[in-house]
Amino acid sequence: MRLLTYTLRFAVAAYLVGALALYLMQDSMLLPSTPDAVDLRTVTDAGDNIDVWKVQGGYAGYVVTPTDHEPRGTFIVYHGNEESAETKLPLADVFVRAGYRVVIVEYPGHGKRPGERTMKAVVAASRDALLAARSQWRGPVYLVGESLGAGMASQVVMGNESAISGVVLITPWDSLADVAAEKYPIFPVKWMLHCSFDSVAAVSRYDGPLVIVGAQQDALIPVAHAQRFASEHDHARLMLLPTADHDDWIDTMTPQDWRRILQWLNAA
Repeated sequence: MRLLTYTLRFAVAAYLVGALALYLMQDSMLLPSTPDAVDLRTVTDAGDNIDVWKVQGGYAGYVVTPTDHEPRGTFIVYHGNEESAETKLPLADVFVRAGYRVVIVEYPGHGKRPGERTMKAVVAASRDALLAARSQWRGPVYLVGESLGAGMASQVVMGNESAISGVVLITPWDSLADVAAEKYPIFPVKWMLHCSFDSVAAVSRYDGPLVIVGAQQDALIPVAHAQRFASEHDHARLMLLPTADHDDWIDTMTPQDWRRILQWLNAA
């Protein structure tokens, strides 16, 4: 009986320690460190002009523009976790080739941008990026987010619906709380998260073009979340990539896929 009592006490203590760790370490778990990356201005990329982008005088990412004509508008790209702005040039190139300027947003504490590495700071920087881009350039503005970045793009939409001409969310969560509940089923994570980051609710009032791209082999954020997201929004277009997983989705995209997305956005 004594052994059983000790075992139960140990199990309860371990559970409480685990729950406390999840509560206190959310930012570091959601925003792990990023590898060092080469400044994109040193990259030779035919047809692109790459410059540092600044917000309120401080480094905030890169701006990539076509070299041969005036941009038709602006795409703002939000990257995933364990990434930095330097990793998103291939995605930016898709929209530069279509004739647009692309802002690749960097988050505080990521890549070469100083600052506090927290979800609160990331959301604030993501929203500031839209305001800064709109004040700097005229023309339509589109948002593109991947994984964590899809969650950030969704948060940017909320309250800025009329300012955004189209949104592309790639391998998104519908709600971070729902994904976390799947990953840690023994903990009441929906009540432990500092914010549920409900992307469905964030874009619920947006009636512009919304494209959701899901990877059917995604083990990190299962494709069911993208499917559920699309089903909850009247105007969403869903593109499913049968052979893609969370990290290689861009390698499975065809020129026809990108053309379809641009057409759905009325940006072709």
